[in-house]
Amino acid sequence: MHETRLIINWRSWCCKELINKCKPCHNCRCYAAVFNCFFPLNFILCTLNYIKEFGELIAKSFEAKIACIEKKKIIAYCQAIINKGGTVDANQMEDYISVIMKDYYLQLQQILDDNHNANSGSRVSEYEFRKIKKIYYAIAKLIHPDMNPSLKEDETISDLWNRTVIAYDCNRLKELEELQVLVNKYLASIDYKHSDIKIDNIEEKIFELNEEIDRIINTDPYTYKYLLADEEAVSDKKNDLQQEIEDYKKYALQLDEVIASFNLERKYS
Repeated sequence: MHETRLIINWRSWCCKELINKCKPCHNCRCYAAVFNCFFPLNFILCTLNYIKEFGELIAKSFEAKIACIEKKKIIAYCQAIINKGGTVDANQMEDYISVIMKDYYLQLQQILDDNHNANSGSRVSEYEFRKIKKIYYAIAKLIHPDMNPSLKEDETISDLWNRTVIAYDCNRLKELEELQVLVNKYLASIDYKHSDIKIDNIEEKIFELNEEIDRIINTDPYTYKYLLADEEAVSDKKNDLQQEIEDYKKYALQLDEVIASFNLERKYS
């Protein structure tokens, strides 16, 4: 399921991507131009709305899927040992399964976190979202740790930045407005002067990023808006996901019967 790889925190990811692509320059003008175009508003909103609509079912489906995967790996492990004439040690099996299933459960946790983040943020209008984005960029330009390394060790700045990221992820416009005032007041109190460094090849860098935009607009989030606008399609999608969950649950019961047929020994120290 491609949905299980969907990351909802596009805005923070976007910020990191821009900084990485602009290294080593961290040029503020380049950053400003790219930030406002790299992830168009519709891209972010479509992704957020898709997760809000289907995120819970996607998470449940993936959870049911990895439960089946784990059971199949248990069966394969047991069968391999039995075929060699050995006896299955339940403790060793559990240790083995926990290691090979680790990445699956990390993916599940990411999906659950994405769903929580999408639904913890308040719904905002397009005007409010544009304002949120503008304020966030203004604060990032001033105190983002990668753009302003001289401020990295400042505890007050670190706290203000962390609060900014949380407010941005949760669409808290009023809080961002307050943070913008606090950031500017604090920087004035320490007499911090922000420099705007010029570098070569800015146009070339922006051109490369615009090519990346062209690739992005052909990906799933831009197709989500058509699905979300169709009530019947939304209902069908939810029914499909629910059926998928039920199918996985039935399959899990069948796998449980196979596992129960093995003579598992548990050794106690």
